[in-house]
Amino acid sequence: MSEPIRDEVRKLLTGLAEGTVTPGEAAGWARPWLTEEAGDVQDEVVWDTIDALSAADSARPDQGPLYGPEDFRAWLAEFDARVAER
Repeated sequence: MSEPIRDEVRKLLTGLAEGTVTPGEAAGWARPWLTEEAGDVQDEVVWDTIDALSAADSARPDQGPLYGPEDFRAWLAEFDARVAER
């Protein structure tokens, strides 16, 4: 697998924030990157975002999703801010 690039990660975050990508799809895409088999992700901004995306579908027992659209929009804003400063 080739290392994900910022544009790819931003597209996924945007879809998540807009509701065109489900939390399960985002988490499913991100989780393999957290294993040694996927290889190292060198870009710290991408790595931190992958880590967050891997939990996008997390839920609390009997309370529903841990994260929602407002959180996903915040993740996107944080990603954009970090990219802008580098």
